[in-house]
This record gives sequence, structure tokens and C-alpha cells, in this order.
Amino acid sequence: MPSLGIASLSLGSFEHHSLPAKLEAASKAGFHNIELFDLDWWAFRDSYAQVHGLPPSTQDGDSTSRFAAAALATLVQSFGMEISCWQPLRNFEGFVDEEDTRQSRAFAKGILDILPILGTTLILCCTTSTPAPKTSGDLDRCARDLAWLADEAATYDPPIRVMYEGLSFGAHRQRWQDAWEVVEKANRPNLGICLDSFNTLALEWADPYSPSGTLSADVDAKLEANMKELVERVPGNKIFFYQVADGRFMSPPMTPPEDPSIPRIRPWSRGNRLFPLEKELGAYLPVDKFSDAVVRTGYAGPWSLEVFNDSLSDKDEKVPEQHASRAMKGLKAAMADAFARVATEPKQHKL
Repeated sequence: MPSLGIASLSLGSFEHHSLPAKLEAASKAGFHNIELFDLDWWAFRDSYAQVHGLPPSTQDGDSTSRFAAAALATLVQSFGMEISCWQPLRNFEGFVDEEDTRQSRAFAKGILDILPILGTTLILCCTTSTPAPKTSGDLDRCARDLAWLADEAATYDPPIRVMYEGLSFGAHRQRWQDAWEVVEKANRPNLGICLDSFNTLALEWADPYSPSGTLSADVDAKLEANMKELVERVPGNKIFFYQVADGRFMSPPMTPPEDPSIPRIRPWSRGNRLFPLEKELGAYLPVDKFSDAVVRTGYAGPWSLEVFNDSLSDKDEKVPEQHASRAMKGLKAAMADAFARVATEPKQHKL
């Protein structure tokens, strides 16, 4: 069976819960690996520098960040786990101005420099949320940027893989199809996509502002067609990672943000994700349909939880342990159920 993982962000906010405490909780719950969230990493890096009398890091890839990365890798190993990936590389692609492109690439290069020290060979880049006119959704431009990132990542020893994820509130690309067309256009062997059940279902199926919680009466049929397309279009070996999360049914419905610059989905996404199958807490997304499709592609990589929820900001020191326990229970059940369902289906062959 695939390895089981969780994003460090899903075990407590970095303001109130240290990365070592979250690693310990994940290890005790039985997780094999952890996604290293940027804010957790920077909090650890800066704390390490302060404790050990090192100069503050000015950019990842400098000597302080390298020392901190080595220490973190040792800590993760001491808990019997691995870092599955570093995430997310935000607002990387599509810049119109050459100086913005140069800066985004310099930042990305610094992150790539520390990945071998951390012991991971995978980085997640999500579709930019920086709007026009500063960025463009032009396919050629975005593919060129992702190709550069993949080519740069391939120069490391061992080579680093890059996965591109459609962010449900991205400025130009939100759907898995949008991310996949960039991956296809860039055409690099170490470039693939990251699939996220919440980001797809929140965009294509759910509506937290509707009493029904769904976009329309025919969402199930549309989702079935969407998942069929996923299986037919995307080979399992080009899916580099699967992130799993459910969402809370909002009763009464949420009130849409008044600020037009705030994407409609973001408030719900940031405060109301849940671990799979937590129906007692209001989980209602058809994560099972998405997971079944992922299994049908032949994907054999990690299953990892990425859950944002207001509960993660609770200062109680038991938060990491409590969330790790909930997370493992939901993930194990969701994964086992998906493989069991697909195993009983007639074998399908792609044309």
C-alpha cells in the first residue's frame, strides 16, 4: 500500500506549535512522511539560528539555512520519518516583468538548494494567485517558467522532481486540467502534477454559500465526467503526489466576502477543511469519487493530508497529537476503501 503522509501545517499553526512537536505527533500516529510547509520551515530555521548564534538567514540556500536544514533532516530521521516534499512554491510563474521573473527564479533556486540537505527530492509549485496585469495566464509563458524550474531541479544530485498544482483560487489556473496542460506543454520528465481532492471538489462540486452546499443539481454527473477525463488523460506516473482533504458543510451558508479581491473559495478553504470521513464534524465532499479516480490512473505514490482549519490555531499543546490521531484514522480508512472499491471493478484499459 502507498505510504501515509501529512502536511506539517495540518498539525497546528506555526505560531503556536513547534515543528518538533508536530513531527513527534505525526510519528506517534504512524505517519511515514511529512510535507514541509514553508511557514513551518522558516519558523524552524529562524529559531535554530537564534539558538545556535547563527546570523539570520536572508535567503534560503545561505549557510544558516543549510545548517538548519541538516539539523531538521536529522530530527525527522530520529522520528523514523521522511520529508515527502517542500511546499508550496507560491506565485512563481507567469510574471510579465523580467525583474519579477528573475526574483521568483532566484527565490526558487534557494529553495532547491536546501532540498538535498533536507533529504527530499520533491517540490510543490502551486498556480500563481498574483493577478493580472502583473502576471499572465499565457500557456507558453507559464510552460516556459515551469520548464525552467524542472530543468534547474534536474541538475541536482539526486535530481529533484517538480509537481504543479491547480490552486482553487489561482489567478489564472484553478483546475487540474489547467495545471496538466502546462505540464504537457513544458514536457519535462521530472515535471508532473499534484492532485488535491479539496481543491478540485471545492471548485467543481461544492458551494459553501448555497443552502444545498453544492453548485447545482447536476454536480454529481459533472464530477463523474471530470473524473473519467482524469483517468483517461493523466498517466499515474505523471501524478507525483495526492493530497487528501474533505470540507465542512456550512449551515447556515457562509456569507461571501465583500472584498472583491478575496477569492470566494478562500475563506472556506482556509478555515473549514476536514480530514477524510469526518462526517460527525460535517464532512460532505465526495472525496471517495476523487480517490477512486486517482487509484484508477495507476498512481502508486504517497497519500498525504493537507487540511487547513481554524482549529489549528488553538494554543492547546495537545493540538498536534489530537489532529494527528484524527488524520491517521481518516486517511487509513479512505485509502483502504478506495483500493477495495476499485479492486472490484472490471479492468479498464486506456485507448
